[in-house]
Amino acid sequence: MALWCLLVGGLVSIAAGSSPPRSFTSTNLINNVVRDPASGRVYVGAVNWLYQLDASLTLERHRETGPHKDSPHCTPPITSACPDPKETHNHNKLLLVHPTNGSLVVCGSLYRGICSLVNLTDVQQTLYYSDSKGEKTYVASTEEDVSVVGVLSTYTSPDQHRLDVFLVAKGYGPADGSKLISTRTLEEHADWVVFENIVEASTVQAGSFVQRYLHHFRHAFNESGYIYFLFSRTAGLGDKANFTFIARLCENDRHYYSYTELQLNCSHNNQYNKIQAAYVAPAGAELARHLTASGEHGEVIAGDQVLYGVFSSDEDSVGTSALCMYPLKSINRALKRVVSACYNNKGLIDGKVAVYLPYDTKERNHCEQQGDYQQKDLADIYQCGDEFLPSPLAGKAEFALPTTESFVRSGMFTAVSVAVETDHTVAFLGTKGGEVLKVHLTDAPYYYGCVPGDNTPSLMTFNL
Repeated sequence: MALWCLLVGGLVSIAAGSSPPRSFTSTNLINNVVRDPASGRVYVGAVNWLYQLDASLTLERHRETGPHKDSPHCTPPITSACPDPKETHNHNKLLLVHPTNGSLVVCGSLYRGICSLVNLTDVQQTLYYSDSKGEKTYVASTEEDVSVVGVLSTYTSPDQHRLDVFLVAKGYGPADGSKLISTRTLEEHADWVVFENIVEASTVQAGSFVQRYLHHFRHAFNESGYIYFLFSRTAGLGDKANFTFIARLCENDRHYYSYTELQLNCSHNNQYNKIQAAYVAPAGAELARHLTASGEHGEVIAGDQVLYGVFSSDEDSVGTSALCMYPLKSINRALKRVVSACYNNKGLIDGKVAVYLPYDTKERNHCEQQGDYQQKDLADIYQCGDEFLPSPLAGKAEFALPTTESFVRSGMFTAVSVAVETDHTVAFLGTKGGEVLKVHLTDAPYYYGCVPGDNTPSLMTFNL
């Protein structure tokens, strides 16, 4: 597969002028890429390597991260007491730019998914690493195929100290722990050590559900006091069909009680049911007018944040993919409807059960048990106050948020990035076959052409 097409998201904005596309080639599989908006540097996480590039994709620094002796049966650090450790490749699982202290968060698959902090200006310099703090610092997944996403945030400790943290969401692998979402501190405070999970509430963190629901996380972001996770998952044990969800929780929620899921349907019959990649960017004026005129999303104005997602179909043997767009305002309205049903109407919308507890083996209307929460002030709830139901919520499939697919093409889309130029919104779509399509998003989207792939694992930039 042409790996550079997976990485076009986030890089198109640094192309300029009419100069030829700039590129960087890795000899190993590229897993992740992140750009520092302050310096323009690009950091590339590959199998066994970490690269630091300047804004022109010229290599500045690199460091080898593997292979090293490891064993899924041994607790780090790996010593002579570990039976039969093997040379194991290190797959980069997560990269996050942490500008507050000039560091890059780097998480790999070795040693139970332990992370490190390296210098943003010189990735050869390690700012923090420890493999002796135990299970509480195991962050990422040891499995090559398990996806991991993360987003920076802040957390106010019980003693009112404000901490820099990052939230991590990951699927489940047989050698992994059972935390679906965790909050990891980026500094030591009180008894907490760097990378320790500091939210121990059971909500969406532990239990047998991790083996029942196969999660594939694709994106995480924060916006206006909320944190969002985008993923697909199956409906339960033995199910193979995927459904796409966006989950939201309040940044100041210390227990994840505000966690709420909403199913997203790409096409009104949910033909494109599995999210592959996503990007959040404002709509240009022309696209905003089209989204408003469609009547699906209410009023959308230029500058409103939109979730752009590329989806595939479980049922399509040919491999057709689609681009679908969801203004964040419409997502939040749909989530508010789900939460309001539980607080005000025992989980009912139009007389139908609309809300349930995800990851619970018992099929019942849990909102009937919410007691005096019916009396709570919804204005506080929706503004992320302290009053939440002590359980995660999800909207049933009948109350999913649908949208009409905006662009459809044969082949698998694997990446999406969006830019706005003089009121026009342009999407760049990367494909599994190594192409990048430039699509003008209007009421009749069309693409200008594509850059053919050559199966070279490279990073490339493109002119807008």
